[in-house]
Amino acid sequence: MYSSFENFLKVLDAGDNEIIKLSQEDPRIAIGILLYSTVQADGRVKREETQLYRHLLESYLNVSEDEFLMFEDIVSETCNKPDSINSIIQIIREMPESKRREVLKLMKDISLSDKQFHEFEVNLVSRISTLLGLDEAQ
Repeated sequence: MYSSFENFLKVLDAGDNEIIKLSQEDPRIAIGILLYSTVQADGRVKREETQLYRHLLESYLNVSEDEFLMFEDIVSETCNKPDSINSIIQIIREMPESKRREVLKLMKDISLSDKQFHEFEVNLVSRISTLLGLDEAQ
């Protein structure tokens, strides 16, 4: 019995190498912030927007269940910093153009997920497009 308990402790100890590490320099955080900003752009957070946002975190950004709360905390914390947009844009501008276009498309998808056209969301997507060096018309 002691040996099975000892093996169990070894398995637990082996998991320490997989500690979740997220930083504000993680491109997933930068993308998450842009998506989160789109959800909040019109001042009303709709269920459809929240559902799509969380789905994108899981499917597009590969945020696991274990990372989810930590990820949201970092996104929220970074959004509240006054100069965070510059570092976020810089991180995303370093991505290939195709990836930047994907991010912009995801922002558009979130803005349209509630089936309503909001000027604030359109303006946000347009401004981010310009900051990312993309022609929004393409």
